[in-house]
Amino acid sequence: MLMLLSTPVVKFGGLTLQGRQRFGDDAQKVFERCKEANSPAELYGLLARFRNESRAHRLLEIARDFVLPLKGENQVPVVVVSAFDVATDKLEMLAASIAYALDPSLGSPDKAAEQRVAAERAPREFAHLLMSGELRANSALAMTLEMLGQPARSLTGREAGIMTRLGNPRFGPAVDAMIQAVHEGYLLELAVQGIIPVVAGFQGYYSDPESGRDEVAILGRGGSNLTAVALADALGQDECIMFSDVDGIYDRPPRTDPDAHKFDVITAGDVFRIQPFPSVIQPEALAYAVFHDVDIWIRDGFDASAPGTKILCKGEWEHVPDKYRRIIAGQLDQG
Repeated sequence: MLMLLSTPVVKFGGLTLQGRQRFGDDAQKVFERCKEANSPAELYGLLARFRNESRAHRLLEIARDFVLPLKGENQVPVVVVSAFDVATDKLEMLAASIAYALDPSLGSPDKAAEQRVAAERAPREFAHLLMSGELRANSALAMTLEMLGQPARSLTGREAGIMTRLGNPRFGPAVDAMIQAVHEGYLLELAVQGIIPVVAGFQGYYSDPESGRDEVAILGRGGSNLTAVALADALGQDECIMFSDVDGIYDRPPRTDPDAHKFDVITAGDVFRIQPFPSVIQPEALAYAVFHDVDIWIRDGFDASAPGTKILCKGEWEHVPDKYRRIIAGQLDQG
């Protein structure tokens, strides 16, 4: 058993987990093989196979190059993951397609998704459906670590002790929830045994006042960022690291503006002033980090040696926009 001194929290985004090439590095091989398919079903099966092989190699890279180096004599990382790639988008579109099939007056699945009809009409089941994306990702990464000889344990939000509260009155407590508290005991119990917790982001649980049962809740989009910040705070960490397909915070969108400038260090208040707000971090997560004095690193998920950007959050509360201050304080005006 370890004399545990540190539990650094690291989070991996969906595109980082998937890898830059969804079907592997040899696009021509994939293309030629797919041309041999004799039916849509065979083509779908081939693409799924190439995608899974690519994911497996990418998970190995993450485990070997990013997670295992953080494991030390008195240190065990706590890992948070998003869903693979665009999995959440696909699951949300499935829910929207069900809503449209039942009610064609919605116009189309796209319009049903835009209006978030499924989340409003069946919020509990919508939450269960969307959380499944993170559960695939965290169990796959934990399995990879186990097969490398490092004990790991995949955890749901509830198993990680993430208790939520009502975040959006429109959907009730199951959808767009906010984190109320983190009971970190089980995470620490695993860590002192040298077991790496791999937590599914974007989710937690609440106690249903009618049934008295614990029920699943999902956080807003980008909620895995919030999960990471909340765990870092609960575990007494001064900072958390978010590995992304973008290597830091820029003054403009780096994918579309070649003159975008990357910051080495930036205050949270200055991040909130950037327009449009950087997509690499959820604004609610940044506000939560400011409220709880947890600094955030945004780093390159494909280069473990790249330094990234450090967001300074301590002492920045007065610079957080009122909208997010109210959300963190539990004043429900999101509508």
